[in-house]
Amino acid sequence: MKKTIVKAKLPSRTDFVSALEEIDFKFATPYWQHDRIFVPRNFDRSKTQPRLSLRTIVKGADKAIYALVLRRHFENSHMDLINATPVTDYAEAAHILYQLGYELKYEVARRREELDMGDTIKIYIDKIDTLQGYYAKIESELDDKDDTKESYEDICETFKVLGVPKSSIIANTYGELLESTPPLEQVGM
Repeated sequence: MKKTIVKAKLPSRTDFVSALEEIDFKFATPYWQHDRIFVPRNFDRSKTQPRLSLRTIVKGADKAIYALVLRRHFENSHMDLINATPVTDYAEAAHILYQLGYELKYEVARRREELDMGDTIKIYIDKIDTLQGYYAKIESELDDKDDTKESYEDICETFKVLGVPKSSIIANTYGELLESTPPLEQVGM
């Protein structure tokens, strides 16, 4: 699946949610999500190498849902190729990734709220464990004929309309943010 994804650190989660509620959009019940992100040895993000994530999603007390997610990011075109498949044996899937030469690079745990804005657009609010503040992510699913740069600009404009300045948009992955930011306990939280 081809997507344009734009992420921003929210100046105010409350203002962002209120702006969406004013136009009759409400987020679903929050859930917990954990990604173990694996990369090829000698990984270089600028070379658009794929990352594989073993994802755990817990939406209720019943059970966890596991998935293997392949993500390949193309920075110049603001496009991601994403494929996901359910996993029934989490430990076996992790062993397969290690055998393929992938190594664990990041672990990202988050509380996530989700909002569907039609068939092709989703908005997420994420609270990443050990990072201050809230992050919003808008994902737009693209057809082959869609222009990715135009889609990127549309999403940036959507953030602006919802009260999030362009200066709040970040290109780093959550893993990269975790790597470059001191944990909460080190910043006085």
